[in-house]
Amino acid sequence: MSSRIVVHRREAEEIKRIGGWILLFGRRKVGKTYLIRNFLDYDHYFYVRVDGAISSEDGDYIYNDLEKFAKDVKKLLKGEERVVIDEFQRLPEWVIEEISRVHPHGKLILSGSSMRIVSRVISRKSPLLGILYPYRLGLINPLDILNTLKEYVSMEDAVELAPYLRDPWTIPLFTDKDGYFRNLFSIIQYAVPGLIGEIFTAEEREITKTYESLLALLGEGISDYREIARILFARNIIKKPESSMVLPYIKNLEGMGLVEKIKIYGKKRYLYRLISEEMNMYYYLDSKYDFSRNPSYEEVMPTIEKLKTFAVENFIGDLFAEILRGKKEVLKTAEREIDFIITVRNKPIIVGEVKWGKLTKKDVEKFLSKSEDFYCRKIIFTKKKRNFDGVEILEADDLDKFF
Repeated sequence: MSSRIVVHRREAEEIKRIGGWILLFGRRKVGKTYLIRNFLDYDHYFYVRVDGAISSEDGDYIYNDLEKFAKDVKKLLKGEERVVIDEFQRLPEWVIEEISRVHPHGKLILSGSSMRIVSRVISRKSPLLGILYPYRLGLINPLDILNTLKEYVSMEDAVELAPYLRDPWTIPLFTDKDGYFRNLFSIIQYAVPGLIGEIFTAEEREITKTYESLLALLGEGISDYREIARILFARNIIKKPESSMVLPYIKNLEGMGLVEKIKIYGKKRYLYRLISEEMNMYYYLDSKYDFSRNPSYEEVMPTIEKLKTFAVENFIGDLFAEILRGKKEVLKTAEREIDFIITVRNKPIIVGEVKWGKLTKKDVEKFLSKSEDFYCRKIIFTKKKRNFDGVEILEADDLDKFF
C-alpha cells in the first residue's frame, strides 16, 4: 500500500479557483511541491536549489544566470503561460521584483517554506503587495485524510492513523497500522530533529536553548505558557518566571507552523501545543525513555498507545470544527476539563468528550455533569458504541455520514 496512497486535498481546487498570481507558503514538508506537481495546472516548473541555481522540471536545464532566468520567465508570462517557481525564497529579492514588472500577464505561482520571507514579500513596503494572493498550506485537513484512509483500513484504524498521516512526510511509511507506528518510531528520532533544523534554517533562525526547551516542554504535553515560564526560569534558561519571557518565542514557533494555539473557552487565554503529532511523539518519548539509549519499540509501545489516545482526542476536535465550520476551543480549569467545544461566532454549538477506550456509565455521568451548563449538542466519541440517555454516542463508523 505504502506510496500508492494519494490524498486528494481540497486546497488544490481552492487554489485553482484563485485568479491572478499566487503565493503558496507553509512549513517545510507539508506537501506544497507534491500538491503543485500532481494536482495544479501549469506550463513551466522551476525549482530553486540550495546553491541558488535553478532547474527546470525534468532537470535537463539549469540556470546559473539569474538575469537570464528573470528575462525568460517574464517572456513566458507575457505569453500568458502558467509558471511555477518552487522555493522562491532562495532567490534574491530583485529577481522576483523584476519578474513582477509583467504583472498581470500569465499565471505565476511562487511556493516557499519561509514564513519570514513570505511576510516580507507581502509587507507594506514590498512592491509585490497586492500582486500576489497569499495562500497558506498546513497539514492535511481531517476530512481529506479520513476520506483517503477509509479506502485502505477500517474506520477505527483510520481514526488512529489520521492524526499522524495528516503530516504528509510520513505517508510513505504506511503499510498497515501496526507497521506504520513501528516504522514511525524507527525514524522519528532522526527525522524530527532534522525537520526542525530545516525549518529554523529556512526561517534564518538559530535553534537556541530557549527554543529547544520550549519545543520539548510542549511535546511533553505542557500547554500553559505560564507553567512553561516557571519551568524555564527554574532551569536558568530565562531570567524571570514571567509569560512575557516566553510568549515571543511561542509566537515565532506559531509563525513557523510548528505550534498551534487553542482558545480556553470563556477566557482571553490560550493553550499551546505542537501541531505535528510526530513531533509530540518524539519529544514525549525522548523525555521518558531517552533516545540515546536506543529503547526498543516493544519497550515504548505502551506509551505510544497512550499518545495515540491524546492524538485522537485532538484530531476529533479538529474534525468537528471542520465539519461544522466552527472554531475548536477547550475548557480546562482546576474544577473541570472538556476535551473540545466547537463555537460559531463565540457561541458553543457542540461540546464533546473523546473516550478512546471502554466507555462506562460513570464516564457518561461525569461528562454530563461537567457540561450541564452548556445548552447545545453533546457528544462522546468512543471506540465501541453504547447507548446512554442524555448524550449522543458516536463511534468511528458513524463518521461515514460526513463524507
